[in-house]
Amino acid sequence: MQKNLSENSALKGPGKALKFALMGFVALSIGAVVYKMAAAPDKTAAAPAEAVAAVEEPAKPPVKPGPKVPATPKEPVKSAAEAKTALVYYFHTNTRCSSCKAIEAYTREAVEKNFTSDYKGWKVIFKGVNVDEGANAHFVQDYRLNSKSVVVQKFSGDKALKWVKLEKVWQLLGDKKGFMNYVADETHKLLDAK
Repeated sequence: MQKNLSENSALKGPGKALKFALMGFVALSIGAVVYKMAAAPDKTAAAPAEAVAAVEEPAKPPVKPGPKVPATPKEPVKSAAEAKTALVYYFHTNTRCSSCKAIEAYTREAVEKNFTSDYKGWKVIFKGVNVDEGANAHFVQDYRLNSKSVVVQKFSGDKALKWVKLEKVWQLLGDKKGFMNYVADETHKLLDAK
């Protein structure tokens, strides 16, 4: 009987050591993550303004010079700094299910159908963004994302203004018309807000 007890304690000794070593590893890993998050610079919502600059306009074909026409007064042209733009983002990851793809398709269609021309001076643009790509990872903190999401952000030139996360997109996924109306209505509300 005595021999049996000593064999059991010998087996438990390395098991306990391994258990403590694993717990220490987990604690160090958590500590490293917390340290990196605390040391990381705080990115504000102004970072999405970079995405506006990244939106390229299609190349225009070269124009052949025509006959000179007398100058006529032109309407004042807004500079890029004064441009009013709203981005309707769909944030996703590398892993994409059929529901995720439907949310993207419905959101894109809602923007394309409801905002073919400027809305009260606002140019509305759809933009899909993969947050698993390193350069886009900051959006998770910027917009407090916890899943695939639709966010509408308005900009005045490079200056980021108000934004709203459309929380009901997952609930309305089974109702395409309701989903598209929701995206359009929430975008209109944000653009109408001062």
